[in-house]
Amino acid sequence: MIPIGVIGEVENGPHPGMKVEVEGDKTKGFHILKWWPGSKGLGPNGVFDDWVISIESLEEYFQESGWRVNWLGATT
Repeated sequence: MIPIGVIGEVENGPHPGMKVEVEGDKTKGFHILKWWPGSKGLGPNGVFDDWVISIESLEEYFQESGWRVNWLGATT
């Protein structure tokens, strides 16, 4: 299960120190926020974002990314 509103450290991402966070939106879709030291995305603090339409699409996104994420502060 992918936690919503929890920051995760991507252990095997393309950028050292990469963080990720998923936010739900009013359409019931999800924004996937990604950033790392020195990232230059258009969002606050250099954040890049992607959007998916459903929880199923979110799970596919993470599966396809191949990321190993250490969710900080997530409860099981």
